[in-house]
Amino acid sequence: MTNALLIYNQLRASGLSEAGALGLMGNWMAESGLEPGRLQGDFTQGRTYSRAYTDDVASGRIGRSQFGRDQKGYGLAQWTYYTRKEDLYDFWNGSGKALDDVSMQVSFALQELSTQAEYSGLWSVLKTTEDIWTAADKVCRLYERPYYNNVEARYQYALQLKAELDQVGDDPSLLPDVSGKRDDPELASTLWPPRTICSGMNGDDTAVLQAVLRARGFPVHDVDGTFGSYLEGIVKDFQKSAFPDQPAEWDGIVGPKTWAKLLER
Repeated sequence: MTNALLIYNQLRASGLSEAGALGLMGNWMAESGLEPGRLQGDFTQGRTYSRAYTDDVASGRIGRSQFGRDQKGYGLAQWTYYTRKEDLYDFWNGSGKALDDVSMQVSFALQELSTQAEYSGLWSVLKTTEDIWTAADKVCRLYERPYYNNVEARYQYALQLKAELDQVGDDPSLLPDVSGKRDDPELASTLWPPRTICSGMNGDDTAVLQAVLRARGFPVHDVDGTFGSYLEGIVKDFQKSAFPDQPAEWDGIVGPKTWAKLLER
């Protein structure tokens, strides 16, 4: 049984809708090619660096602190932020399974999504939505938060997986192994805006956001590329003015719709 079918069955068994499972998997396809042992940036044949990294963690040569803070994306979701990687390490350490075990990593992701307050809205969507685009978009914006906001690529992966899973029916042997067959996520889309941004992030696109808001008359004092709580409040004020009848958009997250409004003449 391929990783795709294993992951899909586990997600569905956890209560995700078909669209929710596919939207999440489309994102993981873009992140890792559904390879649970994938190390960020490893495009070598046979995943030489990924296997060495996994072995070093499993043997203890790379400990919890180094694993958490080395800023190297790892696994299905390419977990990178130190608290999330440390949580993954702890979950793996208590699981009795291999670090690159696909079911272990899916279980960890499900624990993140179902227990952490910041994902409560997303978790509800993944269990109820019947729209794959909605699931892929929200996972990208709220859970993965990639450098490039390549939702379209993630949606297309989800559709590809759906077509292949539909073909399987009751015979999983018919499912081709799509693991690893994906583009470099940093090349999948370079369309403006480059990514969805929110509080806690920083970079050139945050500086652009600050400059545009200031040009529109909002009280942005510094164009320093840092997205803090003060800037989040200003973004929410802008969203209230831009989407007066859509309170769901007043979330302080600068995604495609907010960027589009910001850049209108």
